[in-house]
Amino acid sequence: MDKETKNILIVGNGACAYALAKKLHQNGKYKIFVTSNQNFNFDFCELVDLRENDLTGLLKFALDKDVFMTIPISETALKSDIVSFFQTNEQNIFGPCKKSCNMMLNNSACKKFLYKIHAQCPKFGVFNKLQNAVDYLKQSTFPVVISSCETSKISGSDKLVIPTTSLASRFLEELFVNKSELEVLIEDYIYGKNFVIYFITDGYSALPIGITGDYKFLQDGDGGLLTNGSGCYAPNYNISKTVIDRLQNITDNILATLAQKDIPYVGIIGLEGVTTKDDRFLIKNLVPFLQNHDASAVLNLVEENLTELFNSCIHGFFSDEYQQIKTSNSSSVSAVVFSKKDNTEINGLENTEDINNIDFINAEYKDDKYLAKQGAAFTITRTSATLTRAKNFLYEDIQEIDFDGIQYRKDILQNKN
Repeated sequence: MDKETKNILIVGNGACAYALAKKLHQNGKYKIFVTSNQNFNFDFCELVDLRENDLTGLLKFALDKDVFMTIPISETALKSDIVSFFQTNEQNIFGPCKKSCNMMLNNSACKKFLYKIHAQCPKFGVFNKLQNAVDYLKQSTFPVVISSCETSKISGSDKLVIPTTSLASRFLEELFVNKSELEVLIEDYIYGKNFVIYFITDGYSALPIGITGDYKFLQDGDGGLLTNGSGCYAPNYNISKTVIDRLQNITDNILATLAQKDIPYVGIIGLEGVTTKDDRFLIKNLVPFLQNHDASAVLNLVEENLTELFNSCIHGFFSDEYQQIKTSNSSSVSAVVFSKKDNTEINGLENTEDINNIDFINAEYKDDKYLAKQGAAFTITRTSATLTRAKNFLYEDIQEIDFDGIQYRKDILQNKN
């Protein structure tokens, strides 16, 4: 290996990990390792079968491979406090310690934190008893969103928008009784346009790295199940500078609160919200890194060397070297392709413009075939000079792909947002 080549370890898998690996690979002489037990053969990274919470095994790998930087994007790894463990062992790692991102990994803790710092968020209640939750519903305005407090911000599960008291009561009983949930979150459903703004931070200062317009529901026209994301476009020109400035203030407040507790947040932080009207918005969630459905859309537009950018945050010279994050004038659009069935062969990938535009989430390569697992199988992203052209290119690609049980939002491909 060229002695100038540096090794980078991404702890995590799925679309976000592969999107990040591609971007890092483009930035320079880096060999990228991604923790995954999938058997894809990528030219931009090498997959290594390591468990995301096996801190000793991950550290040994980093030492054996002389890894220059480790980037944990996995919630499992963050919950295991890989950052503190690696820092104790003098390893270069870009990410938040467990204490600083703990409130992002639990829905109720996240809501309580937002409320405490006076961020605008939907009305909510957190309950550990079925009857208390049912009583709260009697005073609620429907529809409401009900979710398990342990729902993953990345994968998503046990989360529904519910229009009536009777359906809500039945779903609560399912969570408390059949699934033995300890806590359940109930919040008002807010009508509006979904967005996510991502900031990169050294724990004390932050700069926006990208902002997306998000599609959350599974079906066209915001119907069907509520997902963590079924697609997006970037940048989101619907978000005014006034709103962005307010979001910057909220982020600065978050960082200051954590820094005062001596647990500064280093990494990428996402504020997931919804705009209503007249530059009004509510913050629904905080996320500890880019999400699967919008990772490529955001990263395709970033013109900085990410390794240098991340390294500046780790070593405390971020605010001295960066006044803004350079991004291109292009536009990106992504669609998540879902599968209604398990282990079904994906046809037509070879006919798309570039298979590297596809980031696999829940799929595998076996016997020279790509197989989709039930649920979100992969994202497909196109970037072009305009959003209209990006959507047209994405439409051409996605029309080449077919398999039994394929599902995606076709309205993402329409030339309106």
